[in-house]
Amino acid sequence: DEVLAQHIAHLFVRDPLVIYRERVELDDERETDHFENIQSTNWQTVRWKPPPAKSDSHIGWRTEFRSMEVQLTDFENAAFTVFVVLVSRVILAFDLNLYLPLTKVDENMRRAHLRDAVLQQRFWFRKHMAPPEEPVDDPDACEEMSVLEILTGKGDHFPGLIPLIFAYLEAIQCDPETLELMRSYMDLLRRRASGQLATAARWMRARVAAHPSYRGDSRVPDDVAYDLVKACADVAEGRLRASELLGEQPIPPLRTDDAYYVPLMRRTIARGERASLLRAYAARYSAERDGYEGEVEGGPGGGESLP
Repeated sequence: DEVLAQHIAHLFVRDPLVIYRERVELDDERETDHFENIQSTNWQTVRWKPPPAKSDSHIGWRTEFRSMEVQLTDFENAAFTVFVVLVSRVILAFDLNLYLPLTKVDENMRRAHLRDAVLQQRFWFRKHMAPPEEPVDDPDACEEMSVLEILTGKGDHFPGLIPLIFAYLEAIQCDPETLELMRSYMDLLRRRASGQLATAARWMRARVAAHPSYRGDSRVPDDVAYDLVKACADVAEGRLRASELLGEQPIPPLRTDDAYYVPLMRRTIARGERASLLRAYAARYSAERDGYEGEVEGGPGGGESLP
């Protein structure tokens, strides 16, 4: 891969930022420290991670997505995490090419830091993720797109990442229940990109601006900061409904009434208890393999379905 080889060559025109005296003289056939010492200090939104040098390792080639920011709720975190995982599967399954010159990646990052960038900015993205069916002047061309266009498509030449995800889910015959959950995740991303729902940043800015103690001078008084953090915690724990942030998606309240601390003790499970548990769970998974979806008889709790 000429482009990847050029990327690696560019990394090694620099001296390492840190090097340990005891790790200077190494066998590069068996150790990767010399490579990782430079590779691991050069990344932005995506980091390329080769497998470790040890031949018995099960770890393969990896690409690490590093641009995610933690969201207020588990639902949002799940949506963004699932989206990234599914995009990675789409890239592999459809053999897509998302190479973009690093100068344009840098420009995208600069624009992404601006206020309301998701709605106000356009970002460089590859025009053709797969070789075009009809001849074009430049199959590696990039163009500026809105976040909504990147997600849902632009014109006849760019299908969008979300339609590709659903095409992949159909290709692998995703079950209806999981597909419906994926729709709720993708819908959150699409509505954020279209402006129908606020991003966490816009939602927080709006709460600060509307607070009676805020004077519009970019100074956040203590009571404004307290009220904002409390509102964030209330949304995260299901006590405050934020439809402008999440739409109609319910966030169940965080329950603590049945929570209890269970330390990892060294207690050995008695033979009779172990046999009962094994029989119950073995029966459940055997029933699932046979297509039976009812309750498992004889399980813990006198025949109730198992968790």
